[in-house]
Amino acid sequence: MKTGYILGISCGYHDSAVSLVHNGDVLYACEEERFTGIKHDFSFPTHAINSIFKKFKISNDDLDSICFYENPDLKLDRIQQTTKRGGWKNFFKRKNIISNNKKSYKKILTQLENLKGKNTKLIFHDHHLSHLAYSYYTSPFTESALLSVDGVGEWETTSLAIGNTTIKKITGLSFPHSLGMLYSTITAFLGFKPNEGEYKVMGLAPYGDCKKYNKVFQKLYTETSEGEFELNMEYFTYDYSDTHMFNEKLGQVFGFPNRLPDEPLEQYHKDLAASLQYNYEKLFFRLLNELHNKTKSDNLCLSGGCAYNGTANGKILKRTKFKNLYIPPAPSDAGSAIGCALNQWYNVEKNTERKNNTNPFLGPFYTKEDILRSLEKYDTDVYYEKKLYEQIIEIISDEIVDGNVIGWFQGRSEFGARALGNRSILANPRDPQMKSRLNMMIKKREGFRPFAPIVKESLSATYFNYTDLVPYMNQVVKVNEEHSKNLPAITHIDNSARIQTLNKSQNRYIYSLLESLHIKNGYPIVINTSFNLKDQTMVLTPEDAIKTFLNCEMDTLVLGNYIVKKKIL
Repeated sequence: MKTGYILGISCGYHDSAVSLVHNGDVLYACEEERFTGIKHDFSFPTHAINSIFKKFKISNDDLDSICFYENPDLKLDRIQQTTKRGGWKNFFKRKNIISNNKKSYKKILTQLENLKGKNTKLIFHDHHLSHLAYSYYTSPFTESALLSVDGVGEWETTSLAIGNTTIKKITGLSFPHSLGMLYSTITAFLGFKPNEGEYKVMGLAPYGDCKKYNKVFQKLYTETSEGEFELNMEYFTYDYSDTHMFNEKLGQVFGFPNRLPDEPLEQYHKDLAASLQYNYEKLFFRLLNELHNKTKSDNLCLSGGCAYNGTANGKILKRTKFKNLYIPPAPSDAGSAIGCALNQWYNVEKNTERKNNTNPFLGPFYTKEDILRSLEKYDTDVYYEKKLYEQIIEIISDEIVDGNVIGWFQGRSEFGARALGNRSILANPRDPQMKSRLNMMIKKREGFRPFAPIVKESLSATYFNYTDLVPYMNQVVKVNEEHSKNLPAITHIDNSARIQTLNKSQNRYIYSLLESLHIKNGYPIVINTSFNLKDQTMVLTPEDAIKTFLNCEMDTLVLGNYIVKKKIL
């Protein structure tokens, strides 16, 4: 007998995650890294799966199906074919790459088989279809154009599709021609870690001159018909190497060698970042314009790892004919754990009743008793006081106005890379010293990195030159000029900010805080950055929050309905 439970899994490359869907409702989703503390953990999500079984009191036998986010056989076929380009000089490296990938997928297949119950089907889904399904089936649209852009799935790197109850692919790009791989390669060339440092490059870009290396980029790719492009693989090695993404010719064409991670950032590095972002957008908008030509849809759902490029995303409604945009909170591989499960429910099993799956708070929840036990464990390091939520709002809004930095831990954890108000660090956007203080003393990261604001949804257009809703902090827009000087801590060098719009139904406590700050600080806006330190994962448990609080110069921690302070020893 069917139970309606579908378990969705993504793992093996980066951002492993799991989801639980029941009769079309997404009940739970969480990344494995939140449990292990390993950033971008790609291992099989054992901890996250166990948390599902524990929370919902179900077992393997309750699962109708286990859905995996991609097809391992097709992916191995691509690896076997594309690594041939390395030639005889890379013969042994190629053998090792193929052997390691076979071993990795054999292990994953064994783990998936062991997870099956007596009536559970194991189903492998298409990588980009999982991306597309996540964005479409969690969107508010019945009909929509769909675009997925990332590094690579099985063979596809880009997929254009239409969603209308079911999803139909229209066309796509195949490996090695990849917008995601182009961005990641230049990210590596600039000394940042691929699949992690791209957002640093995006933040660096406004400090550079985008015209500086545009002529060089013309050598790296060729625009082809129907919005497509081909990369000049003379400069790239990612198709046959698992250690290097480019060769010495890339440095020669740019006129300087690749930057090492600990080397200083020079102006030419910033210019290269700016040129990369410019050319990314050029190719990205060609794809979008072609998608609109093919679908004529007013609506767009965006997915894939490249959907984290907020700078490009914030220009979509102004530079294309699309009128409505939806980007889910976890558009990269983690979100595909939801996507493959929803693809099974809607696209494969043909269920037509759409469910509202827009809630991003899908992770574990910790009770008042859990919180109190954690506080008691650290009572030699902190003191704490229980308050009503109304009192917490008043106290914390005063502290933010006074320049204090707040750790904020409430409810279920967010799914995706962005803190959306339940695992957040909050601060005053009007404090001109706050950006440098947060980067140096709290987040312990590069000083050029910008910080994002949460703004009250109904007043967002007053302060930002953008009228659409941005509930998941995935679009960079311009700050209205008359307000930018009053919001120095969230206004980037190019007068932009990556905003999150918020209404009361999305997060009533943060909404109340915004209302209080509007009265006390003149703006219904607060800095919101993820509750973690550099190279650490976002906090998951109350104990994680306390340990992070004690390990930096944060002033106050809100843990449920407790206000926590450090003891001065």
